Amino acid sequence: MSGQGDIFMQGVELMIFGVSAVFVFLSLLVLVTSLTSRFMSRFFPEAVAPRPATSAALRSPADPAPGELVAVITAAIHQHRKQRH
Repeated sequence: MSGQGDIFMQGVELMIFGVSAVFVFLSLLVLVTSLTSRFMSRFFPEAVAPRPATSAALRSPADPAPGELVAVITAAIHQHRKQRH
């Protein structure tokens, strides 16, 4: 019975070693990632793009309004179904 107890204790020790190694690795990974993020945002800040006033400002005069777009798509579907039958 002593042999099984020794094997069991070795298994527990190996499990504790493995869990500890994974914990240390993941902790270091989080630390390095956080430090890299701080470094990058401090020395290489992202330029903030100006936001347009409204979505209408982005639309060219040739673009249909959202309601018109729905009407055009509906008419196209209707015409397609009409031509198939």
